[in-house]
Amino acid sequence: MTARGLRWIPVCAVAALWCVALTRAALEIGGAAASVAAVVAGGWALSVLPVHCVPKSRADEQAARARAAARRTVARVRGGRGGAGGRVRQG
Repeated sequence: MTARGLRWIPVCAVAALWCVALTRAALEIGGAAASVAAVVAGGWALSVLPVHCVPKSRADEQAARARAAARRTVARVRGGRGGAGGRVRQG
């Protein structure tokens, strides 16, 4: 077995232990255990979602706004106008 294959053994072991712990928490009888299981399962589900993904057009618009704001800030710090064009005054 290669080092690449051996790397997956601890990953799978941790995943299996986590699944066993979640199953035990979900099957435990009692109000507190059910709420703990819901929090654990909900937290895992949220961590799997790609919450940082946005459409390319929206990402491009946001990036353009951020660049314009950065240019205005730099112009203001350097003594320029810092207006809508974001040009830095030379001289």
